Amino acid sequence: MTLDFSWLGDPLYQQWLITGIGTTLLMSLLGILLMLAIGIVGALFLHFRIPVLETITTVLVELFRNTPPLVQLFFLYFMLSSVGLSLTDPVTGRTVPLFSGFTCAVLSLGLYNGALAVEIIRSGLIGVPSQTVEGARSLGYTRFQTFRHVELPIGLRLCMPAMTNNVVSLIKTSSQAALVAVADIMYGATQIMVETFRNMEVMLLIWALYVVIASLVVVLMRRLTSMIRIPGYGVDQA
Repeated sequence: MTLDFSWLGDPLYQQWLITGIGTTLLMSLLGILLMLAIGIVGALFLHFRIPVLETITTVLVELFRNTPPLVQLFFLYFMLSSVGLSLTDPVTGRTVPLFSGFTCAVLSLGLYNGALAVEIIRSGLIGVPSQTVEGARSLGYTRFQTFRHVELPIGLRLCMPAMTNNVVSLIKTSSQAALVAVADIMYGATQIMVETFRNMEVMLLIWALYVVIASLVVVLMRRLTSMIRIPGYGVDQA
């Protein structure tokens, strides 16, 4: 079998791929920001054992991390409009979902990986030495000040290796956005395959693109881990 990549010279296909890469990166970045926000807030509720909020957080974490992200995406995109969360297009008069496919994809990524991030960050908080916490309290820090200035900064550093895996997983999971018509890498690849029938070549290229993106993210996360590492905490990386 002979591989033919001549279709890569077509400006239209190049534009689809470039647009797809940009969409994937933007969607992943927004998903990571939402994931971190959910992870930190959820970990705070569990760490402080706040009544009611702790229970709600535990239920939501179990709900989102134990259901497939694709199911969550379809629920957000299809089911919410079925229960009345929709808008009327003023031009066509048609009923459209309240959230676009892109928004639903970002929410799905943030919620699923955010549920995982809650436990990851909580594990980092547990790893903070009790002597460090007691030292902060002896200096007059309140419980929240100790969390904000001591436990959270150290805990985030300790959980960086596990958080790196979570970030890479989020980027890979973003490919499912093509199923709700988001013009990401996979969506562009599907369009190219439909027109060229070069399935093997297109998928090899998409495979390589995801490997490159994920590898760059891993390198950046390792550099960040090294930059913010506190001597004496965690495991030193070579």
